[in-house]
Amino acid sequence: MHYNFTSHCKHNSKLMNSRLILFDIDETMIYSDGVGRRAMEAALNRVFERKIDATGHPMSGKTDPQICHEILLALGYSKEEVDSKLPDAFNIYIELLEAEICKANGFRLHNGVKELLQELSARTDCHLGLLTGNIEKGARLKLTPFELNSYFVFGAFGCDSADRLHLPQFAHRRAEEVFGRKFEKDELVIIGDAVNDILCAQGYGIRCIITATGRTPKETLAELNPDYLFDSLENTGEIIDAIFASRSQEPKIGAKQI
Repeated sequence: MHYNFTSHCKHNSKLMNSRLILFDIDETMIYSDGVGRRAMEAALNRVFERKIDATGHPMSGKTDPQICHEILLALGYSKEEVDSKLPDAFNIYIELLEAEICKANGFRLHNGVKELLQELSARTDCHLGLLTGNIEKGARLKLTPFELNSYFVFGAFGCDSADRLHLPQFAHRRAEEVFGRKFEKDELVIIGDAVNDILCAQGYGIRCIITATGRTPKETLAELNPDYLFDSLENTGEIIDAIFASRSQEPKIGAKQI
């Protein structure tokens, strides 16, 4: 049988030019207006039967289980007690989160997000997924008001691991199962807004595009040398150029700041 080497090379080249793009949710795609914090605090109050004040506790870039453990361990609860009660707390959290989203005045989509998702989803060389610290039910609830869930057929979530740095490997494996093909690490891109988005990308050896739309100052993000750093996701063309830039095209030191 004749083997068409040229055709094989072209096919592989096309695959290697594709991208698996993993989006964070809070402060990357949406301004959450504190809905998660309020719902989580109320759920923990109910399950642990005491007043728990999470005001001021840093949550950016963390997973839901990590946040709960940090708050409760600091109050003297054992890890075993926290682990035993978290499933009930998360069930209540989901009920309260839906109510919080419905009544929040400032819960909104960041500018440029819908346009970027529309452009990427229309391309055959793009595969979209989520990489977020939210538990999956919470993530889906937050995306529902903006009709974004249809863009993301899979994801890696806080319920996969409490350690944000472990989530890229969950997303990578799950994407290969969902799309029925192998993805090289050079094809993976994380889009986020927080320090942990940068660290989990760098720890897994993949690129990241960071938008300074969250709570972390842009200067702090730049110090960690993300591959690209933007003020927002509004300029669709520039974001897509960054997504498809080869490693040789990207800045080696510092970030491309727009």
